[in-house]
Amino acid sequence: MTYDEVMARDWRPEIVRMVQIKQAISETDAEGIWEFHLPRVAATSEAHAAVEIALGLRLDPEYREFLGYADGWPSFFQSVDLFGVEDLCGGPRMDIARQMLTAVEPAVLEQAGLRDVRLLPIAATTVDLDLFVMPVVDGGQEPPVVWLAGYEVDRFETFEDFALAMIEYNARELAALTGR
Repeated sequence: MTYDEVMARDWRPEIVRMVQIKQAISETDAEGIWEFHLPRVAATSEAHAAVEIALGLRLDPEYREFLGYADGWPSFFQSVDLFGVEDLCGGPRMDIARQMLTAVEPAVLEQAGLRDVRLLPIAATTVDLDLFVMPVVDGGQEPPVVWLAGYEVDRFETFEDFALAMIEYNARELAALTGR
């Protein structure tokens, strides 16, 4: 799918909902288990182009679109950071994610159908095994988004499905904290 084929999505309502959920988690989390962060300021078209040149690939159009509203999000889900363009170009978060990816058992990648595919991490945590990757095929990052943590935890057919599911995972976390 090309950038022109992607229908522009207005991510603002989902971002606002996620902020509200995460803020409620922060207010309810008496133990201070989860950090609360707002999303980073939107990436520019120039930043998108620069990261694609640096990586030598086209970003998934839905992911790229999201980054135009929120250029990454620390603690997007629990301790998992969603990467923005700066993370994608390198730095400590990507270094850790790449190390985590090299530690994934070949059998896990085989079962997930990812053994012989270049993978680009889009989210990871530094406190456990959660790593979210997307395949790179024919010079472009493509769905699905695959959640690995020693095994395949979940698979999202599109970046949009992934982002919406993370909102719901956060809503469940809030429900668990509040007992509702």
